[in-house]
Amino acid sequence: MKYFLLLTLFFCCCITALPIQDHKIDPAALSDLTSALNMPPDASILAETQKRWLRKAGQERWEIAELSSDQRLFVLNWATVQGLFSPGKPGYVIYDKALILGATTSCMEIRLNYLRQLWEEGIRFNQIVWLTGDRPLDQRIDCLTDRCSNESEAARVIWEEANLPEEMKNLPVVFIAVPMKKEGVNLKRPNTEDTIVGWLQSAPEPCKALFVSNQPFCGYQFAVIKPSLPEDFLFDIVGPGVDPASHPAAAAIILDSLARWIYQEHLLSDLKAK
Repeated sequence: MKYFLLLTLFFCCCITALPIQDHKIDPAALSDLTSALNMPPDASILAETQKRWLRKAGQERWEIAELSSDQRLFVLNWATVQGLFSPGKPGYVIYDKALILGATTSCMEIRLNYLRQLWEEGIRFNQIVWLTGDRPLDQRIDCLTDRCSNESEAARVIWEEANLPEEMKNLPVVFIAVPMKKEGVNLKRPNTEDTIVGWLQSAPEPCKALFVSNQPFCGYQFAVIKPSLPEDFLFDIVGPGVDPASHPAAAAIILDSLARWIYQEHLLSDLKAK
C-alpha cells in the first residue's frame, strides 16, 4: 500500500509548465529512507514527512539542528546516491532568459558564478532576471549587511560588482523585488513561488527559461516552479553541486528539502485530479 501511494505521488503527469528535464524522487529509494528513519510502514508519507522533517515555522535552513551521527551518515549517503549533491546541468544550449533565484548573499553569489560558468561553457541566454524578496539580511549568514538592508538590494550589488565576461555583463538585467508578506502581526519573507508570481506580474512573454538554484534544492524548487508557470512556458533548473561536509546540518537540510518537495508533488497531484 505504501509503495502504491509513493508511485501515485511521484509519477503524476505534468499539467502546467513544461519541463525540459524532469526531476522526481525514486519512490523505492524514498521508501528505504523512511524505513531507515523509523517511519511506520503504513503511515502517510505526506503527513509524516511534514511532521518529522520540515523545519519549524519561521526557522531558516541555517538554524536547523543536525541529526544524530548514525542518521546523518545514512541520509548523506542516500542523498549522494540520489544525486542531490551533484551539479545540475542544462538540457539546452540556448535559452531566452536565465532567472537567478534569491537566497542568502553567499548562495546568490554561488548561483551567479555558476551561471557565469555555464556561459563560459557555451550556454547562452538573452536576459538575466533576479527573483528576489525584501528579506532583511541576517548578519549570522549574509554579507553586505553594512551596505544593504535586504536580499533584493544585495542582489543588485552582487550583480554590479561581479566579474563577468563582457558580453554576459552587457545583457539586459531585470530585478524582481517582492515585498515581505504580512501574516497576522508578523512579516514573512517571500518564497520561491512568490518571486515567480512577482515576475509574471511584469507580463513576460512565454519563453524558454533557465532557473538557477544550487544543490540540494534543485528538485524541490523544480516542483515549486512547475505549477507556478503558465503551460506555454518551457523551463529548466540547474545549480552547482555541493560538498555535504560544508554544512554542519546537511542531513537535516536534505530532509527539510525533501519534505517540501513531497508536499509540492502532492499539490501537483491534486491539480491533475481536478
